[in-house]
Amino acid sequence: FDLSFQDPATQGVALFKHGQLVDERYADGFSQDSLATSWSMAKSFYAALIGISIARGEIASLDDKVSQYLNYFDDDRRDMTLRQLLNMTSGLEMPEHEHEKMFFTQDHLAYAKEVGVEQKAGQIFEYNNVNSMLLADILFQVTGVAADKLLADRILNKIGLTDVVLWQDSEGTPLTYCCIDSTVRQYSRFGLLFARNGNWNGEQIISSDYVDETFTKVWDSLNSTTINQNRGYSLHWWISNHDERAIIFNASGKFGQYIFVDRSN
Repeated sequence: FDLSFQDPATQGVALFKHGQLVDERYADGFSQDSLATSWSMAKSFYAALIGISIARGEIASLDDKVSQYLNYFDDDRRDMTLRQLLNMTSGLEMPEHEHEKMFFTQDHLAYAKEVGVEQKAGQIFEYNNVNSMLLADILFQVTGVAADKLLADRILNKIGLTDVVLWQDSEGTPLTYCCIDSTVRQYSRFGLLFARNGNWNGEQIISSDYVDETFTKVWDSLNSTTINQNRGYSLHWWISNHDERAIIFNASGKFGQYIFVDRSN
Protein backbone atom coordinates (compact mmCIF):
# COMPACT_ATOMS: atom_id res chain seq x y z
CA PHE A 1 0.00 0.00 0.00
CA ASP A 2 2.80 2.41 0.86
CA LEU A 3 4.49 1.68 -2.46
CA SER A 4 1.27 2.31 -4.38
CA PHE A 5 0.74 5.68 -2.75
CA GLN A 6 4.26 6.84 -3.55
CA ASP A 7 2.60 7.69 -6.87
CA PRO A 8 0.54 10.85 -6.15
CA ALA A 9 -1.93 9.89 -8.91
CA THR A 10 -3.12 6.79 -7.03
CA GLN A 11 -6.81 7.01 -6.12
CA GLY A 12 -7.19 3.74 -4.27
CA VAL A 13 -5.85 0.24 -3.69
CA ALA A 14 -7.55 -2.93 -2.42
CA LEU A 15 -6.20 -6.39 -1.61
CA PHE A 16 -8.38 -9.50 -1.84
CA LYS A 17 -7.58 -13.08 -0.86
CA HIS A 18 -10.02 -15.98 -1.33
CA GLY A 19 -12.63 -13.43 -2.33
CA GLN A 20 -12.33 -11.55 0.96
CA LEU A 21 -11.28 -7.94 1.29
CA VAL A 22 -8.06 -7.90 3.34
CA ASP A 23 -7.54 -4.14 3.29
CA GLU A 24 -8.11 -1.06 1.18
CA ARG A 25 -6.83 2.50 1.19
CA TYR A 26 -7.93 5.65 -0.63
CA ALA A 27 -6.38 9.02 -1.35
CA ASP A 28 -7.94 12.14 0.13
CA GLY A 29 -11.17 12.94 -1.67
CA PHE A 30 -11.70 9.38 -2.92
CA SER A 31 -13.60 6.40 -1.52
CA GLN A 32 -14.77 2.89 -2.38
CA ASP A 33 -17.49 4.51 -4.52
CA SER A 34 -15.13 6.62 -6.65
CA LEU A 35 -14.90 5.76 -10.33
CA ALA A 36 -11.53 5.59 -12.07
CA THR A 37 -10.72 5.11 -15.75
CA SER A 38 -9.03 1.85 -16.68
CA TRP A 39 -7.26 3.06 -19.79
CA SER A 40 -5.57 -0.07 -21.20
CA MET A 41 -6.68 -2.44 -18.45
CA ALA A 42 -9.73 -2.65 -20.71
CA LYS A 43 -7.67 -4.67 -23.19
CA SER A 44 -7.62 -7.62 -20.80
CA PHE A 45 -11.40 -7.43 -20.36
CA TYR A 46 -12.19 -7.49 -24.07
CA ALA A 47 -9.57 -10.16 -24.82
CA ALA A 48 -11.46 -12.47 -22.45
CA LEU A 49 -14.42 -12.30 -24.83
CA ILE A 50 -12.29 -13.95 -27.51
CA GLY A 51 -11.80 -16.90 -25.16
CA ILE A 52 -15.55 -17.09 -24.55
CA SER A 53 -16.25 -16.99 -28.30
CA ILE A 54 -13.84 -19.89 -28.80
CA ALA A 55 -15.62 -21.90 -26.10
CA ARG A 56 -18.98 -21.15 -27.76
CA GLY A 57 -17.74 -22.18 -31.21
CA GLU A 58 -18.07 -18.68 -32.66
CA ILE A 59 -14.31 -18.63 -33.22
CA ALA A 60 -12.47 -21.87 -33.96
CA SER A 61 -9.02 -21.10 -32.60
CA LEU A 62 -6.57 -18.40 -31.56
CA ASP A 63 -4.54 -19.50 -34.55
CA ASP A 64 -7.31 -18.62 -37.01
CA LYS A 65 -6.36 -15.94 -39.47
CA VAL A 66 -7.96 -12.56 -38.80
CA SER A 67 -8.94 -12.53 -42.48
CA GLN A 68 -11.45 -15.30 -41.73
CA TYR A 69 -13.44 -12.75 -39.73
CA LEU A 70 -12.53 -9.37 -41.29
CA ASN A 71 -12.97 -9.27 -45.06
CA TYR A 72 -10.81 -6.16 -45.43
CA PHE A 73 -7.80 -8.20 -44.30
CA ASP A 74 -7.56 -9.57 -47.86
CA ASP A 75 -4.25 -7.77 -48.42
CA ASP A 76 -0.80 -7.93 -46.83
CA ARG A 77 -2.55 -8.63 -43.52
CA ARG A 78 -4.21 -11.85 -44.73
CA ASP A 79 -1.98 -14.29 -42.81
CA MET A 80 -2.08 -12.49 -39.46
CA THR A 81 -3.65 -14.56 -36.66
CA LEU A 82 -5.83 -13.71 -33.70
CA ARG A 83 -3.06 -14.90 -31.40
CA GLN A 84 -0.65 -12.41 -32.97
CA LEU A 85 -3.11 -9.58 -32.40
CA LEU A 86 -3.55 -10.56 -28.76
CA ASN A 87 0.17 -11.07 -28.19
CA MET A 88 1.03 -7.72 -29.81
CA THR A 89 3.14 -9.35 -32.51
CA SER A 90 0.89 -8.51 -35.48
CA GLY A 91 3.45 -6.49 -37.41
CA LEU A 92 0.92 -3.72 -38.06
CA GLU A 93 2.34 -0.25 -38.64
CA MET A 94 3.64 1.47 -35.50
CA PRO A 95 4.26 5.19 -36.11
CA GLU A 96 6.10 7.51 -33.73
CA HIS A 97 2.81 8.70 -32.22
CA GLU A 98 2.00 5.01 -31.46
CA HIS A 99 -1.56 5.49 -32.76
CA GLU A 100 -2.50 7.92 -30.00
CA LYS A 101 -4.04 9.90 -32.87
CA MET A 102 -6.75 7.21 -33.00
CA PHE A 103 -8.02 8.34 -29.61
CA PHE A 104 -8.82 11.78 -31.01
CA THR A 105 -10.72 10.60 -34.09
CA GLN A 106 -14.49 10.38 -34.45
CA ASP A 107 -14.46 6.78 -35.71
CA HIS A 108 -11.78 4.68 -34.03
CA LEU A 109 -12.62 1.51 -35.93
CA ALA A 110 -12.39 3.27 -39.31
CA TYR A 111 -8.93 4.42 -38.27
CA ALA A 112 -7.90 0.89 -37.21
CA LYS A 113 -9.15 -0.64 -40.46
CA GLU A 114 -6.74 1.49 -42.51
CA VAL A 115 -3.56 0.58 -40.62
CA GLY A 116 -1.31 -1.49 -42.85
CA VAL A 117 1.55 -3.91 -42.33
CA GLU A 118 5.01 -2.77 -41.28
CA GLN A 119 6.72 -6.15 -40.95
CA LYS A 120 6.07 -9.88 -40.92
CA ALA A 121 3.78 -10.98 -38.10
CA GLY A 122 5.25 -12.90 -35.17
CA GLN A 123 8.70 -11.35 -35.42
CA ILE A 124 8.62 -8.49 -32.95
CA PHE A 125 6.58 -7.25 -29.99
CA GLU A 126 5.03 -3.81 -30.43
CA TYR A 127 2.37 -2.55 -28.04
CA ASN A 128 -0.13 -1.41 -30.63
CA ASN A 129 -3.61 -0.12 -29.72
CA VAL A 130 -4.87 -0.95 -33.20
CA ASN A 131 -4.52 -4.68 -32.46
CA SER A 132 -6.97 -4.27 -29.61
CA MET A 133 -9.39 -1.94 -31.41
CA LEU A 134 -9.84 -4.55 -34.13
CA LEU A 135 -11.34 -6.87 -31.49
CA ALA A 136 -14.46 -4.69 -31.60
CA ASP A 137 -15.07 -5.66 -35.22
CA ILE A 138 -14.03 -9.31 -34.84
CA LEU A 139 -16.42 -9.81 -31.93
CA PHE A 140 -19.23 -8.06 -33.78
CA GLN A 141 -18.68 -10.15 -36.91
CA VAL A 142 -18.84 -13.46 -35.02
CA THR A 143 -21.75 -12.59 -32.71
CA GLY A 144 -23.72 -9.75 -34.31
CA VAL A 145 -23.57 -7.98 -30.95
CA ALA A 146 -21.51 -4.92 -30.01
CA ALA A 147 -18.48 -5.76 -27.88
CA ASP A 148 -19.51 -3.58 -24.93
CA LYS A 149 -22.89 -5.32 -24.70
CA LEU A 150 -21.14 -8.69 -25.01
CA LEU A 151 -18.79 -7.73 -22.18
CA ALA A 152 -21.69 -6.75 -19.93
CA ASP A 153 -23.80 -9.81 -20.77
CA ARG A 154 -21.10 -12.47 -20.83
CA ILE A 155 -18.82 -11.30 -18.01
CA LEU A 156 -19.59 -8.16 -16.03
CA ASN A 157 -23.20 -8.83 -15.07
CA LYS A 158 -22.34 -12.40 -14.12
CA ILE A 159 -19.63 -11.36 -11.65
CA GLY A 160 -21.45 -8.35 -10.21
CA LEU A 161 -19.23 -5.77 -11.90
CA THR A 162 -22.19 -3.52 -12.64
CA ASP A 163 -21.00 -0.11 -11.39
CA VAL A 164 -19.31 0.52 -14.69
CA VAL A 165 -19.18 2.78 -17.75
CA LEU A 166 -17.95 1.33 -21.07
CA TRP A 167 -16.69 4.00 -23.45
CA GLN A 168 -17.73 4.33 -27.09
CA ASP A 169 -16.47 6.60 -29.85
CA SER A 170 -18.63 9.22 -31.56
CA GLU A 171 -19.98 6.56 -33.93
CA GLY A 172 -21.17 4.38 -31.06
CA THR A 173 -18.45 1.77 -31.49
CA PRO A 174 -17.09 0.38 -28.21
CA LEU A 175 -13.44 1.17 -27.49
CA THR A 176 -11.89 -2.25 -27.00
CA TYR A 177 -8.37 -0.94 -26.47
CA CYS A 178 -9.15 1.29 -23.51
CA CYS A 179 -11.55 3.06 -21.29
CA ILE A 180 -13.71 1.30 -18.76
CA ASP A 181 -14.73 3.31 -15.71
CA SER A 182 -15.33 1.49 -12.42
CA THR A 183 -14.33 1.38 -8.76
CA VAL A 184 -11.36 -0.28 -7.08
CA ARG A 185 -13.55 -2.98 -5.52
CA GLN A 186 -15.39 -3.61 -8.78
CA TYR A 187 -12.21 -3.95 -10.83
CA SER A 188 -11.03 -6.59 -8.37
CA ARG A 189 -13.92 -8.85 -9.40
CA PHE A 190 -12.36 -9.26 -12.84
CA GLY A 191 -9.05 -10.18 -11.23
CA LEU A 192 -10.78 -12.69 -8.98
CA LEU A 193 -12.47 -14.26 -12.00
CA PHE A 194 -9.04 -15.03 -13.48
CA ALA A 195 -7.63 -16.03 -10.08
CA ARG A 196 -10.47 -18.59 -9.92
CA ASN A 197 -9.57 -20.02 -13.34
CA GLY A 198 -12.55 -18.37 -15.02
CA ASN A 199 -15.13 -19.79 -12.60
CA TRP A 200 -17.58 -17.64 -10.63
CA ASN A 201 -19.85 -19.26 -8.05
CA GLY A 202 -19.85 -22.52 -9.97
CA GLU A 203 -20.36 -21.07 -13.45
CA GLN A 204 -17.44 -21.45 -15.87
CA ILE A 205 -17.55 -18.02 -17.47
CA ILE A 206 -14.15 -18.24 -19.18
CA SER A 207 -12.72 -21.68 -19.91
CA SER A 208 -9.92 -22.72 -17.57
CA ASP A 209 -7.85 -23.66 -20.64
CA TYR A 210 -8.07 -20.09 -21.91
CA VAL A 211 -7.06 -18.71 -18.51
CA ASP A 212 -4.12 -21.15 -18.46
CA GLU A 213 -3.07 -20.03 -21.91
CA THR A 214 -3.44 -16.37 -20.95
CA PHE A 215 -1.20 -16.87 -17.93
CA THR A 216 1.60 -18.51 -19.92
CA LYS A 217 4.77 -16.66 -20.82
CA VAL A 218 4.85 -16.94 -24.59
CA TRP A 219 6.87 -14.21 -26.25
CA ASP A 220 9.88 -13.42 -24.10
CA SER A 221 12.30 -14.70 -26.75
CA LEU A 222 10.96 -12.31 -29.39
CA ASN A 223 12.57 -9.00 -30.16
CA SER A 224 10.83 -5.94 -28.78
CA THR A 225 10.98 -2.27 -29.68
CA THR A 226 8.53 -1.01 -27.07
CA ILE A 227 9.16 -2.70 -23.70
CA ASN A 228 11.87 -4.19 -21.53
CA GLN A 229 12.50 -7.83 -22.43
CA ASN A 230 12.37 -8.86 -18.77
CA ARG A 231 8.75 -7.89 -18.59
CA GLY A 232 6.45 -10.24 -20.43
CA TYR A 233 3.11 -10.35 -22.22
CA SER A 234 0.46 -12.89 -23.12
CA LEU A 235 -3.00 -12.51 -24.68
CA HIS A 236 -3.43 -8.88 -23.54
CA TRP A 237 -2.04 -9.41 -20.02
CA TRP A 238 1.36 -8.31 -18.69
CA ILE A 239 3.68 -10.46 -16.60
CA SER A 240 4.79 -8.92 -13.29
CA ASN A 241 6.81 -11.90 -12.07
CA HIS A 242 7.47 -15.36 -13.50
CA ASP A 243 9.95 -17.44 -11.50
CA GLU A 244 10.18 -19.83 -8.57
CA ARG A 245 9.00 -17.12 -6.14
CA ALA A 246 5.68 -16.40 -7.82
CA ILE A 247 3.81 -16.17 -11.10
CA ILE A 248 1.91 -12.89 -11.15
CA PHE A 249 0.11 -11.38 -14.14
CA ASN A 250 -1.52 -7.97 -14.42
CA ALA A 251 -3.95 -6.00 -16.48
CA SER A 252 -2.28 -2.61 -16.91
CA GLY A 253 -3.37 0.87 -17.93
CA LYS A 254 -1.48 3.98 -18.92
CA PHE A 255 -0.69 6.28 -15.98
CA GLY A 256 -0.71 3.40 -13.52
CA GLN A 257 -3.86 1.31 -13.19
CA TYR A 258 -3.30 -2.36 -12.35
CA ILE A 259 -5.17 -5.54 -11.53
CA PHE A 260 -2.57 -8.01 -10.22
CA VAL A 261 -3.44 -11.72 -10.13
CA ASP A 262 -1.44 -14.31 -8.20
CA ARG A 263 -3.42 -17.51 -8.82
CA SER A 264 -1.44 -19.82 -6.55
CA ASN A 265 -2.06 -17.53 -3.59
